[in-house]
Amino acid sequence: MPRARKPRERAEAALEEEDGLERFSAVTENYLLCLYRLWEDAVTPTVTQLTDAIKQLPPTEGLGSSVPSVAGMTRRMQKQGLVDIGSDKRIRLTGKGFEGGEDIARRHRLAEWLVVRLLGMDLESAHIEAHRLEHGISGELEARLRERLGYPEKSPFGRPIPGAGAPALPPNCITLDAALQNTEYVVERIPEEDPNLLRFLDGAQIVPESRVSVAEATPFLGVMTVATPTDQVSMGFNVAGQILVRPAEADVEPA
Repeated sequence: MPRARKPRERAEAALEEEDGLERFSAVTENYLLCLYRLWEDAVTPTVTQLTDAIKQLPPTEGLGSSVPSVAGMTRRMQKQGLVDIGSDKRIRLTGKGFEGGEDIARRHRLAEWLVVRLLGMDLESAHIEAHRLEHGISGELEARLRERLGYPEKSPFGRPIPGAGAPALPPNCITLDAALQNTEYVVERIPEEDPNLLRFLDGAQIVPESRVSVAEATPFLGVMTVATPTDQVSMGFNVAGQILVRPAEADVEPA
């Protein structure tokens, strides 16, 4: 007589059968999302680096974030054929893992737009709420969301939505800490993991597609003053280094 499945096993099996596509547990999807984002940032992580990325996920995800816990999960994912762990101890997505990463990244970023555009919530809440929603979005709901949202190419934070046509990183992008003074730039991407930082950036209107310039920079103090559409704000170089911008002149269409 076959062994009865536990509730968690039944849930995972149901996810795998949905829409004829292989779906993974919420824990696995969170790992795939972290690894996919690190790939976008050209990082091939060690277990320690992946652990740091897992720690940035909302506490509501309930993930263990110790190095031994993360190492154990990556070994499980290796057995599933989702990652390879090289002789250099770095973790790389396999083809199957990359497809899973794209899938969860797409659902997560559409969920962010659902929360911001359709439900009117602020940016600092969008990332957390999207994590709650992403695991339950079916293929049919995803297609309806894309249509309702007007087929967005990027998330509200500027990350490309897989399959929508936007490049992983547009040409001429630099981090704000490397920007020239008194030169106008367009914000391309902002970090989304820290709610307090998001509250600051949103309040200062340092959000994707807004225009900013560096009014003053003091590298030896690690502080700069950034001119925004409504004000001037001070921020550390460590924060500016997490904000991607592109030259505003690149957005000017030829006459």
